[in-house]
Amino acid sequence: MSCLTRSLQQNLRRYLMSHGDMADAKAPETVREKLVELGVCPSDVTPDQVSIILKSMSLN
Repeated sequence: MSCLTRSLQQNLRRYLMSHGDMADAKAPETVREKLVELGVCPSDVTPDQVSIILKSMSLN
C-alpha cells in the first residue's frame, strides 16, 4: 500500500470537492481511474485509499 500523505489526501479531497461530478461516481475504482488518467493522482494510490477520501467527504 502506498503512503497517502495527509497533504496528498487533502489535495485530492479538494480536487474532488471542486469536481463534484467525479465524486458522484461513488465507485472508488472509477474515481481512482479518472484521477490517474488526469494525472492528479499517483497510480500507486489504491481504491481503498480513494474510498477513505470519499467517505471523509460525505461526513463533512
